[in-house]
Order: sequence, then structure tokens, then C-alpha cells
Amino acid sequence: MIVDIHFKHMDTSDSLRDYAQDKSEKLKKYFDGKVHVTWNFSKEHGEFISHCHAVGSHIDLFGEGRADEAYATVDMAITRIEKQLKKHKEIVTDHKGRED
Repeated sequence: MIVDIHFKHMDTSDSLRDYAQDKSEKLKKYFDGKVHVTWNFSKEHGEFISHCHAVGSHIDLFGEGRADEAYATVDMAITRIEKQLKKHKEIVTDHKGRED
């Protein structure tokens, strides 16, 4: 798993970097093979914003979180990506199970 983390309009935080890295590890179980996760953290108008872009196993996902606390944005973004992965899995499973 490759994880890139970038900060824009805010100070670099090692604890936030480690937190995002740990949360990104949760996504590994959904992918077969290589996974590339890119985090972009920024602060606009007193609000923290995190963008998470996960690419792997022929799927490209994006999650975003906005909140007053940076760590909460990471949780929001991961939750949104997990929802997309579960929906994708349902579609793929349903498609394979059909008989025409």
C-alpha cells in the first residue's frame, strides 16, 4: 500500500499524518493487490477539509470530509469510501449471480 499525504494552507502535522496512515490501512482489505491512497488536507475559513483518493483493483474512489476538527474529516472520508466499496461489491456480486 502506498500512501501519499499533502498539506495545503495549514501546518504539517505528524500526528494527523499517522492517523490518516492508520485509517488508510482499513481500506487494504477491500482491494486485491496494490492500492495507492492520496490524502490532501487543507483549511479554509476555519474549517478542515480532507480529500482521500484511493486507486486499486480496477476501481477509483474518492471521499471528502469537512469539519471543525481535522481528525473527524479523516473518519468522514474513510466512511464515504467504505460505502462506495460496499455498494460496488453489491453490484459486482449481484451481476455475477444473475441468470439470463
